[in-house]
Amino acid sequence: MSTVEQIKSRLSIVDVAQNYIKLQKAGNNYKANCPFHNERTPSFFVSPARESWHCFGCSRGGDMFSFIMEIEGVDFLESLKILADKAGVVIEKIDKKQQNERLRLFSLLEDAVTFYETELRKNQDVITYLKKRGMKGDLAKSFGIGFAPAGWRNLHDFLKGKKYSETEMEKAGMIVKSTKAQAGYYDRFRSRIMFPIFNASGEIVGFSGRIFGKDGVDSGGKYINSPQTVLYDKSKVLYGFNKAKDEIRKKDICVVVEGQMDVVMSHQAGIANAVAVSGTALTTDHLKLIKRLTDKIIMAFDKDEAGARASSKGIDMALADGFDVKIAVVPSGKDPADAVLDNPESWVKAVNEAKNVIEFYMELFNDRKDIERKILPYIAVLPSEMNKAVWVKKISDKLKIKEDSVWDELKKIKPTPKQLGSRTSKLDSETKFSSQKQTRLEFVRNRLLGLVLWKKDTEDKDFKAMLDEFLGIKKDNVDALSDEEKNKLIFEAELFFSEGVSLKSEFLKIKKEIEKEEIKTELESMTGKMKYLESGDDHSGLEKHLDDFNKLTKKLNDIILL
Repeated sequence: MSTVEQIKSRLSIVDVAQNYIKLQKAGNNYKANCPFHNERTPSFFVSPARESWHCFGCSRGGDMFSFIMEIEGVDFLESLKILADKAGVVIEKIDKKQQNERLRLFSLLEDAVTFYETELRKNQDVITYLKKRGMKGDLAKSFGIGFAPAGWRNLHDFLKGKKYSETEMEKAGMIVKSTKAQAGYYDRFRSRIMFPIFNASGEIVGFSGRIFGKDGVDSGGKYINSPQTVLYDKSKVLYGFNKAKDEIRKKDICVVVEGQMDVVMSHQAGIANAVAVSGTALTTDHLKLIKRLTDKIIMAFDKDEAGARASSKGIDMALADGFDVKIAVVPSGKDPADAVLDNPESWVKAVNEAKNVIEFYMELFNDRKDIERKILPYIAVLPSEMNKAVWVKKISDKLKIKEDSVWDELKKIKPTPKQLGSRTSKLDSETKFSSQKQTRLEFVRNRLLGLVLWKKDTEDKDFKAMLDEFLGIKKDNVDALSDEEKNKLIFEAELFFSEGVSLKSEFLKIKKEIEKEEIKTELESMTGKMKYLESGDDHSGLEKHLDDFNKLTKKLNDIILL
């Protein structure tokens, strides 16, 4: 059995897709909002029976491998590795010359994790520090936490011993070329506690290193992250997302914190749906990643007002994108990690009692200028006019002013494209997809072809004979279709025909509908020809066309009356 066959025998398309998006049962299939384009109504469907997926909005589709290739932006070889890891299948040894660059870099980073984990076990001071921060050993191991020792070329020499080139190490972001002549390369991370950063499918793409001890003082700020590489883009990766995604889907909400320690300690406290932005503000790509699983977010704010004012980056984009945004106020210290160390239950309670972001600010600010400056911009980006009206009334009641005055101020606010985030592209994408409409005749022809392809192996002999006859007539049309196009037609048939209906009668009904539409199309064509003949000097062919037109009209009426 090949590697692909082994993977497909152990994983289903549902297993794979639900790791990335929130699926809802739809008859024998599953549906979801498409992760590949913006939409309000689900048009993405997964078929367990055929182990395939298709989106009727953007026309993408395929099997589990093509899904991984699309959603992770990888080639087939990488999708094979990702799914083999999930299925517990050992890939047949790949010749290193045939490995693509990205797979080599993934392998390099995995070896770097092993090196850092080994170094951590050697350093009792670091272990003692992590224990003082409240971190348990099994949790540290689960997140792959390690230690980069002091020294300029420790990792460099280790990876060189593993037969990686300096070019590969540099491309992975693990070493830096010295600006001094003849100095060569040195390790990017030195004397730092290392947090591996994983992508959504659980592959290591980079690191974040927290300074530890005096030896790390000369190697940068408190935290440094991997640079932008072919594997790592901080605007698209959320720390801990690979571990949190199942809990995000189950709880239908995502807790967004600031740092790696906040995530690790939140998970230790039982908040396993926590993720962190790493060295950047919340971005549109982060929101897209979260929205595959939920449209609800809880953001952690510092306890004081100044912290709340400074921690609001990304909220406007989330609100504009239709997220329900809540605020959890950190009960003690400066961050969730400190709160968990002090009292884990206090952070759990803060998350459970999180308030709607606008409600949070309404309670925080009483001054009219603060409300105008801080709250109205959030209301302005809300996609729902009804929601806007609710908050306008609350502000009116709070400030004891007329609602019209609040509306007047609200209309003055023009959200920027950055604040609107992905909403700025929604209209274009919806226009693009809505323009791909079929004619009525194309629609019913495809509906019938989908039904035939879906039920061509029926055990009803009479029905099968009807379908086989149709397939024989349409053989050239069917042969011209790709597997993806056939899957699309079958998906549509499955979704359209409800359980319990007589598919044989539906088949005959649609055939009749096609005949009607074909006659209508021909009548429209003849009408145009007759108008052309009437406008000219030669009317010799007009009488014949008129006779044919009347015959077709009678035939159409007869079909309608049947």
